[in-house]
Amino acid sequence: MKYDDGSKMHLGDIVRVPTPDGNKEARVVMLGDSRDHLELDPDFIEWIVRDNILASTSIFVEWLGANPFAHKNPKFAPVGNYMSTTVDEHIHFVSRAAAQLFNQADR
Repeated sequence: MKYDDGSKMHLGDIVRVPTPDGNKEARVVMLGDSRDHLELDPDFIEWIVRDNILASTSIFVEWLGANPFAHKNPKFAPVGNYMSTTVDEHIHFVSRAAAQLFNQADR
């Protein structure tokens, strides 16, 4: 997958994601085009693949810090710490994990 500027996206990249409260940072944990992912719950992965939850143009991210969509309203479903989002001009690369660079070089 590629960022809007054409650079390659890697698992583990830290990205800036727009939210109603401003941009928040998150880690890329699954790529929609290849279905490659970091260590995630096997049941979660099975659900994503079985129900075709993630589009080929999207990613799953894990929030760093507090989940910007967390709430305590019992009228609404609880939110998890992962979110899918389309990779577009609003998703900005922040940094790449050093270990991830090493792993990518081995491929």
